[in-house]
Amino acid sequence: MSESLEARLDRLEAQAAIADLINAYARAVRRDEPEQVGALFVPEGTFEVRAGHPDKAEYTVRSRYETPEALVEFLVGQKGGPHPIPLLHNLMIEVDGDRATANAMMAAPIYGTDKEVFGEYNDSFERRDGRWLFSGRIYTVFPG
Repeated sequence: MSESLEARLDRLEAQAAIADLINAYARAVRRDEPEQVGALFVPEGTFEVRAGHPDKAEYTVRSRYETPEALVEFLVGQKGGPHPIPLLHNLMIEVDGDRATANAMMAAPIYGTDKEVFGEYNDSFERRDGRWLFSGRIYTVFPG
């Protein structure tokens, strides 16, 4: 391996911290605790929901939140109603210094209904003051 032991350890620690961050977001959604979500993003972090297909590049933007506060405001407005129970699969994380990206599949029954949503997360992250945070989340909902 050309990567030093220190670099490998940093990468592994970053991947673990990012996986914990992704799971913390899913837990907040599952528990209907939208107030927890804002602290998981950098202040200028964004969240976008798209509609698209798993095997095509084309998509349409369904909604976009330009700040964590805007996302939390939307989620708080939905509090107490039907909400997804995120089940994440195939998480892949790539770290490059203080930035990283991740990709994961999500299947989520909608609590309180007989519906389910399937899609894919494409995330970006920044390490700030030693802490990994979302800088952007894109969730593409698959049809059907």
